[in-house]
Amino acid sequence: MKLSIITATYNRPTQLASTALQSIQSQTDCNFEWIVINDGANSDTRDIITNVKKTSDFSVTYIEMEHVEPSNGFSLCYARNLGLDIACGDIISYLDDDNSIAPSFVTLTRQYFQQDSSIRYSIPRQNRRRDVTYNTHVIRQGKPFISPSNCCNLQQLIWQQEIFDSNGFVHNWSNAPRWNPQFKVFADYEYLLQCACRWGQDSFGFFDHILVDYIQSSNGIIGSSNYEEWSTELSLIIAFQKNYSILQEDTIERLKQIMSIYSSKAEISLTPRAFVLKENDQVSKC
Repeated sequence: MKLSIITATYNRPTQLASTALQSIQSQTDCNFEWIVINDGANSDTRDIITNVKKTSDFSVTYIEMEHVEPSNGFSLCYARNLGLDIACGDIISYLDDDNSIAPSFVTLTRQYFQQDSSIRYSIPRQNRRRDVTYNTHVIRQGKPFISPSNCCNLQQLIWQQEIFDSNGFVHNWSNAPRWNPQFKVFADYEYLLQCACRWGQDSFGFFDHILVDYIQSSNGIIGSSNYEEWSTELSLIIAFQKNYSILQEDTIERLKQIMSIYSSKAEISLTPRAFVLKENDQVSKC
């Protein structure tokens, strides 16, 4: 069983080289394919991957795409779909350029899917942190925490009682759904809903290993978003609930309650609390 890991990167060659690439190169099992989508065709990113392909013990597939303007949808979703189009693996995973996977990620993931043929999609646990950044400088480092909890189930993820993130998420390549570029803040969550509709609840696996280091920053997708965006995107899922057979009435009511909270916070323009600048934060002027 072969694994394809899709990394979409947009104008962050230094971040790609220092974080995602290092963890890819540290894998103890080289029976995987690394697919890099150079969103925007950054020349430094091209040079990095060209050099990696010359010496790597694993397969590297590289493709460039024109960056999609926000008015036409979320470019990351288009990039991930390109990755799905060209993937050769039996199972697919995702790794953003600013995150990393444990050296045993490929080994343990392949073993997990080989040992239980009923599993179609699965998440491991993540070592997470939320940092406040200014330009490229970390001015306040968040407290690390593990997510999701060790008793996580699919219902908790769908109810948003636990954090779902696509870094380290693994699913079958065959019959896989497509990423929906209508979504940005909730792109990962919407994709989970599609997978749950496609493969059902019984095909979900919770892999109780901490295999991903995830650093969320205030200039990232979530950190730079606001409650109005959260409310708007969640309202789309509710409006098109018929597209998601996994969403029962109690779940819809739950999502409506969450959307209402976001809407109330949006009225007073609250930034997500983890990314609010505090008086004692020192901002670099460099």
